[in-house]
Amino acid sequence: MRVVVTGISGSGRESHLRQFVEFAKKRNVEVKLFSVGSMMFEAARKLGIEIKEDKILDLSSSSLNFLRATVFEQIMREAEKHENIIISTHACFRWKKHVFQAFDFHYLNELSPDLFVTISDSALPIKTRLESSLQWKGRLTLKDILVWRDEEILLTKSIADYRGKPFYVIPFASSSETLYNLVFKQDSKKIYLSYPITHIEDRDLKLADKDEFKNRLRKLGLTVFDPGEVEDSDLLYKLRELRESGKDRLVVKDDGVEVNISIDEIEDIVEDLLDQIVARDYQLIDQSDFLVVYYFSPVMSPGVLSEMNYGFSNNKKVFVVFKGPESPFFNYYSTKIFKSEEDLIGFLKKEGVIIGE
Repeated sequence: MRVVVTGISGSGRESHLRQFVEFAKKRNVEVKLFSVGSMMFEAARKLGIEIKEDKILDLSSSSLNFLRATVFEQIMREAEKHENIIISTHACFRWKKHVFQAFDFHYLNELSPDLFVTISDSALPIKTRLESSLQWKGRLTLKDILVWRDEEILLTKSIADYRGKPFYVIPFASSSETLYNLVFKQDSKKIYLSYPITHIEDRDLKLADKDEFKNRLRKLGLTVFDPGEVEDSDLLYKLRELRESGKDRLVVKDDGVEVNISIDEIEDIVEDLLDQIVARDYQLIDQSDFLVVYYFSPVMSPGVLSEMNYGFSNNKKVFVVFKGPESPFFNYYSTKIFKSEEDLIGFLKKEGVIIGE
């Protein structure tokens, strides 16, 4: 398998892929990881050119293209020695308020990847990681991050669509098993897990139950896309807390790094954030085989109902686990409703959807 994995700076792409390689190795599957960015620095050093981390994107396009071509020539040679390779790269860069491509169509055609994946994360952790980087510290606002994140997904998907290959977005927080299934267990059914997030009592307890159910489905051989693994709405909760407390800055401390974000910077992205949450969840539905709705609240959730409607109207089966009173809306937009997790799992086994124990 030849897989291209993209993701903007700060998305956690590299660490996710390193964990994935170790995950595969424990299952006796060898995967060779080619990290284009670090290989470009190494190629420059071999040519006697020392490029500072914070200056590489200031190089001329011809210099960047030359370094990239040098790296891909190396990848082409080494790829023949490995059955499974992952090429970790950017699809594009957002630098000095403009965007430019970070790939070479010639080498993509030569390598002929089987699969394209973009690793994404929530805006706030991306911002925190970028602020701890010499190259990116102070360069990107939350708005810049949202735009770049969206561009990276769109461009990668466009390349995959043009080449007629599968494309998936996976959250940084997802388990290595998700990517492993997409690469090596393509018969594993992919599900989108829909559930209420707002206006629920005992929220932490209910979400813990959801996680337990999700992990159970994964252990049964299903590939589960959980929208909560990219949780941009957390930033909206923090904005509300700032307003209520009268503070004008959000202070985030992570791994020894302190990041200060003005309330104005957060307020500037509210509409963008809300729209991207919906668009991202619909992308996760599009790349799934069916939906499982795990509903544990008597209050109707507009978000869950919207996801059911979208999936049901776009050729997806919608299976609902709902222990409350019947709702005409749930009935209308569902394929089948179950009273318990056991009933759903029993049904999926009977239908041959579950392939493992």
